[in-house]
Amino acid sequence: MHRCSWGSGVSTKGVSPVQRGHDIGCRTRCDCGQTVLMTPARPEHPSMADRLVHLAGQAPAALGLGSSPGDGDEVRLLGHGESFAAWLLEAGEQRVVVRIARRPVEELPRPMQEEFHGLSLVPEGIGPQALVLEESVDNPLGAPYMVVGFVPGRVLPPGQWTPGLVQAHAQQMARLHAQRFDRCGELTTPEEERRETVDIAGQFAAGLEWWSDNHPGVMNEPDVTRLARKVGAYLQDAQKVFNRLESFALIHGDLLLPNILVEGETGVRYIDWEWSEIGDPAQDLAYLGGRITVEPWHLPMTRAQTRDLIEVYLAASEHRAATGTVEEMMIRCDAWEVYERFLTSLHHRSLLAGRPDLTEQERNLYASAAAHVTRELGRRFG
Repeated sequence: MHRCSWGSGVSTKGVSPVQRGHDIGCRTRCDCGQTVLMTPARPEHPSMADRLVHLAGQAPAALGLGSSPGDGDEVRLLGHGESFAAWLLEAGEQRVVVRIARRPVEELPRPMQEEFHGLSLVPEGIGPQALVLEESVDNPLGAPYMVVGFVPGRVLPPGQWTPGLVQAHAQQMARLHAQRFDRCGELTTPEEERRETVDIAGQFAAGLEWWSDNHPGVMNEPDVTRLARKVGAYLQDAQKVFNRLESFALIHGDLLLPNILVEGETGVRYIDWEWSEIGDPAQDLAYLGGRITVEPWHLPMTRAQTRDLIEVYLAASEHRAATGTVEEMMIRCDAWEVYERFLTSLHHRSLLAGRPDLTEQERNLYASAAAHVTRELGRRFG
């Protein structure tokens, strides 16, 4: 069993503070009796493995475990995005994923409790089980974290997606969307305060306002200014179809390929529910792919393939009439595709402008993605 080593010769040399915050240490009392000065490291730093093992040994329930890890159990980094680093932690038969915030909670795109609450509503076999939510930095990990059950599977590149896998994904989404709601909005918003319609045009306008306030340089680029007007007009025209939507579902909200884990030939489960909400089921379908795609996030699909996806989904849905016709779903999927690709291209532009620490590979990826989306939207909207 890993012995307590806090304050007993653990070097913090070269350990960077958590991105955009947590740049001062915090004192916390370990269950072994020591008061420890936590010098926050990036959550993906190898030293976090020691912290996880220590906490699991002293207080396994704090990490959703029923027992402490043994010598043969695994602790390893699964990966990290902009908001969280994910660590796999084993204790005998138990496997959990600890998602540790890489920025202060007030700077996260969505509140952690939104995702945690959303996971409690997800049917079994679709996503991870929500186990522990710790939003304070005053803990032995030195950063807010969430513990969820481990979801087996791997992310497949676009070229490995088969028609059978796309069909299984459509049927799994229909299961996810089975529970319906009369109003839409954030999961923790009281029902009476939720919206009666999905206002994609209004959401887009609000998004542009946020980008103008926070990244005016990006919004002032000529290509962005021109396309923002045209995309906004297109979404405003599509809004009338959204207004006919009769019911709403719990949606993942970010079902890009990296958030879909595949096990075997057709086993499909979803991870990273940061953007889950009550919304339009077509949004989850649209984020898989379409005509404007960028690897590794999207699956290239023809109009006929998108129609097939929708038809399989509707055939599996318990709420076909309330979800809309195939043609209405096609229009909404297309609108969500344009919406997501344009706003994501702004994000990529902002990273290129404001992140000098990007690797050459990351810089090339974001530059290529932004240029491709701008070019394809330009061809479509002129």
